[in-house]
Amino acid sequence: MNQSGANGLANQESKNRMINLYNQTPGATTPTKVKGFVVASIIVAALALPLLMSVQRAQAQNEHREHSRDPLGAWIVQVALDPTTVPPGTPLNFMGLYTFSAGGGYMQSNTGPGAGGPPVYGNWVRTGDDKVAATGLRFGFDAGHHFTGINKVRESFTFNEQGDELTGSVQVDIFLPDGALLPIHPAGTYHGTRIEIESLK
Repeated sequence: MNQSGANGLANQESKNRMINLYNQTPGATTPTKVKGFVVASIIVAALALPLLMSVQRAQAQNEHREHSRDPLGAWIVQVALDPTTVPPGTPLNFMGLYTFSAGGGYMQSNTGPGAGGPPVYGNWVRTGDDKVAATGLRFGFDAGHHFTGINKVRESFTFNEQGDELTGSVQVDIFLPDGALLPIHPAGTYHGTRIEIESLK
């Protein structure tokens, strides 16, 4: 091969290399790279799935725990008054019925002093994961059905882990019709259980 032919062949090879370099897309992904990327993505997803499931389980457990301590529904409660906070002869132990509603309202009545009169109407609010505070008002009447004043009932409740039992405390402030506050503040403690549903067979 003469010098001219050799130079032509070299020029053609150089041209082919330039064309190949031009046709190659920077960062082009080969089938092998694509396959490796897919496998890596599957591995990452498989590793992340247990973590995601653990987070979801924890959230579900927290929601269940909050719901189990929810006061909503009706309760039967045993009330024990502190004898040092009430006049002599006052009934110290009696029962109460409580109903807590989803809107934050509650109602209660009892078999203690003033039994047979209007129930207590009030509102409740959560003060902790297992704690609730409530304040209610009750109208008072004498035997002749004359208005005698308003009882303000302030209460706190703590619910057990299962949400079927409560303990609590109460203090009552007694106001006369003219708004004067009496110096007597009955106080006591609670222990109650949720009223269970018993289906008819």
